[in-house]
Amino acid sequence: MKDILNRPWLVIGAGALVIGGIVFAQSTRNNPTIFGGNNPIKLRAAGLDTGTDLTALKQLDHTFSSLAEAASQGVVFITGPGNEKEEGGAMTMLQGVKSGSGFVYRSDGWIVTNDHVVDGYKTVKVVLADGREVTGRVVQANDPQLDLALIKIEESGLPTLAVADSSKIRIGQIAMAIGAPFGLDDSVTFGHVSAMGRPGLIPDPSSGQTRVYSGLIQTDAAINPGNSGGPLLNVDGEVIGVNSAINSQSGSSAGIGFAIPSNVVKAVADELISTGKFDRGLMGVNPRDLKPYEMKKFNLTGGAFAEQIDSSTVAYKAGIRQGDVITAIDSQPVRGEIDLRVSMYKHSPGQTVQVTYVRGGKSSTVSVKLDAYKPEVARSKSQPVPQTPFGNDLRDRLFGQPQESEQPEVQKSGKPKLGVMVQQIDATARKQFGLPADVAGVVVTNVSDGSFASKVDLQSGDVILEVNNSKVTTVDDLTGAMSGVNWGDQVSVRFVRFVNGSRSEYTVTVPFK
Repeated sequence: MKDILNRPWLVIGAGALVIGGIVFAQSTRNNPTIFGGNNPIKLRAAGLDTGTDLTALKQLDHTFSSLAEAASQGVVFITGPGNEKEEGGAMTMLQGVKSGSGFVYRSDGWIVTNDHVVDGYKTVKVVLADGREVTGRVVQANDPQLDLALIKIEESGLPTLAVADSSKIRIGQIAMAIGAPFGLDDSVTFGHVSAMGRPGLIPDPSSGQTRVYSGLIQTDAAINPGNSGGPLLNVDGEVIGVNSAINSQSGSSAGIGFAIPSNVVKAVADELISTGKFDRGLMGVNPRDLKPYEMKKFNLTGGAFAEQIDSSTVAYKAGIRQGDVITAIDSQPVRGEIDLRVSMYKHSPGQTVQVTYVRGGKSSTVSVKLDAYKPEVARSKSQPVPQTPFGNDLRDRLFGQPQESEQPEVQKSGKPKLGVMVQQIDATARKQFGLPADVAGVVVTNVSDGSFASKVDLQSGDVILEVNNSKVTTVDDLTGAMSGVNWGDQVSVRFVRFVNGSRSEYTVTVPFK
């Protein structure tokens, strides 16, 4: 999306350079570059035995080529229906059309893609691997925390991609991305799984919503605008994730791409296909994966750590508390955060589940009647779309700091100030900003335009926890922590943000210069 492309973290469905891509392709076709000459390098003279030393490399090369050719048959190119948006549709892109990728999930015409690729359209144009162009009907999950949608085309016997169990992914394994970056369909890139369990909170200007991502797969396979909705595959040609976002200062691949895990994809797609809609149960637990030292401490091999539970939630009323480790839902093991979330995706509001958790070394099971998830109301286009700050830890940074040219110059007079108004958290503040009962401290009520706070994306409703490693529990604590700051200093600010009941913690560095 055009506005998103100016931000370091971006969803990648836009096909803003389709025309340029075509021109580039044509120009290289008409003016090929010839490599080589009459004095080629002699591999044997260099000590390489072309008969044996290169055999394994050639076999690997052949395997990758065959894998790419086979898997590409199940990948599609997606564009909007024309140069005009449908009423209430998404933001118009260059040439008036958004574009992205997808893959065939079922042979009877069901295709998986990102919601931000098709949001605002009732129908889209789908270009199949064999060149056929067909019209597809958009089926959305209508859940801002799940950037997934389906397209139904009236075709049968289509080649499909198998979907892997994403819980078995290992960091370092080979990953292949297929899609249409910049409108260049059938593009294949290779890399590895760089990390697992990355969180994301990304504003989508086309819908006015903030999309919340959990448990993302990080990869260094090149992913660019237009790859959105396309598959990330393993060496078996199985889908391990749906490419959805990148972390980049330039708007193109910086070797840090992110994909929605395949287990999430399966849960959402299967329900949309079987029922035509998607709903999910809600316990009210903000989970995270156990850290290695916690597994050792609790004598567990996995589980979802209950990091935050509001007293009004059904989980709290059933007896689950912050610090408990959820290990099973209806006797099905919960190995981490994504397992817990997927379980909720598969259950509906009103259903009762048996939740097994560990507290103090003791395992207990309680019945929890699931609540209904209440998505955040989409913001109007005139309202500011929230961003997420750039912290020191990649888990905590989802956007880069704005370029200097995007912010007015701060007047350097007197003592440096963050540029925020804060107040002690009380009942009124909790209601106004949606803060849970067990969070304490000072809440930001206003951020001055062009201030240092605005440059690192502090927002109204954020709760400041620490400044330069000094705890902030009162307004006086914040004032005291800032009193010793001088021009030229760098100050770290740790704070929490609550969106749709989800708690995210960040640490940002503020350079006062």
